[in-house]
Amino acid sequence: MHRLVKSLGWPGLAGVAALVLAAVAIVLGQRWDAQAAALQAEAHALRAKARPATATVAPVSVQQWQAALPAAGERQQRLADLLELSIRLELNGARTEHRLSTTEGLERLRVTMPVTGSYAQVRRLISAALAHDPALSLDSIKLRRVSPMSTDVDAELQWSLHGRAP
Repeated sequence: MHRLVKSLGWPGLAGVAALVLAAVAIVLGQRWDAQAAALQAEAHALRAKARPATATVAPVSVQQWQAALPAAGERQQRLADLLELSIRLELNGARTEHRLSTTEGLERLRVTMPVTGSYAQVRRLISAALAHDPALSLDSIKLRRVSPMSTDVDAELQWSLHGRAP
């Protein structure tokens, strides 16, 4: 053994070590490929399970959609809930403007809500409001930062509260 090591010298030993490391890398690579394939199959199965079954969902007619909208009598409470959300999230708001329009059995209360707070607070408000009221839509958002160093943004949110007209 000593004679073999001496005859190979340090370049030969380095070559043998490189061959051994290459063999180990090949074996580990095959194991990692197998694990990656198993994890990809598991991820695909989880995505398929999480995806809603579109074949079982029947299309909704306009009449069904209108019937599912909140009644006009709930308008003030829904508006109060929206304003309360902004207060609970500590967003400073100057004033809101409301405009009601009705057409063909539908009503739309358009709410313009200027608020000031952190970007994260504005995002939380939008997320919480849309989750709270399924007949609410965010029509537009305008963001403005007073200065590049400011942590607060001025946001103007335009919402629509949809409902059934009386």
